[in-house]
Amino acid sequence: MKNKKIIDYFKIIFLSNYIFLFNCVSPPDYDDGLLQNIPAIVNENDFFSLSLNGEDYTMEHSWDLVFNGLSTDTLYTSLIIKDYSGSINDSTHIRLYNSNDASIFDILVNSEVTSIDKISIEYIGNPAKIELSANNFNGLIDLQLIKQ
Repeated sequence: MKNKKIIDYFKIIFLSNYIFLFNCVSPPDYDDGLLQNIPAIVNENDFFSLSLNGEDYTMEHSWDLVFNGLSTDTLYTSLIIKDYSGSINDSTHIRLYNSNDASIFDILVNSEVTSIDKISIEYIGNPAKIELSANNFNGLIDLQLIKQ
């Protein structure tokens, strides 16, 4: 009888350890711009943000913006290019288009930049699409569009 209790005790311990060990989960896979070569995007009706930490990054992306601006609104843009180490092979562009597919801006990323601008949506039209075309990009991009 005593041996049966010991065996039952070991069965419970074994089963508990088995459940514990095989039900543990691994850490999450991060998918944001803090990791290399993974753009982080926030796309809201009054805000768009693109962050990228690129190393020899070559990729083309296009995002449809969900802005719903009025002609009386103002678009604020903030662009920071940091730790840029470009080469002759680097030809990275950031392009913003309005709802008529007319270009609002086309930026060739070829140096470190800190830029903050504002313009009335009445003059440029409602921002509708942004494209990132990167070829061997090395550095950090932080772009924000804010409608106010």
